[in-house]
Amino acid sequence: MGSIDSRLRRLEESGDSCPECGLSAAARRPIAVVYPDDSDKGFDGDPHEVCAACGESLYTVLRVVYDTDRGEGTS
Repeated sequence: MGSIDSRLRRLEESGDSCPECGLSAAARRPIAVVYPDDSDKGFDGDPHEVCAACGESLYTVLRVVYDTDRGEGTS
């Protein structure tokens, strides 16, 4: 299986990027912080936007949720 692993590693390292968005599958996307309970804070625009050419997400979405019942043992 060494040849499969090396082929996969080379493929991942090649990092062919999308001509439209410029991102590859392994690239880090910009972070979009979303506050569901506070719509006037956070990211402006659509944090779930995808590239029309490659279909990859353009952002890494962080959803900020405040837990009001701390210590209750609920999850």
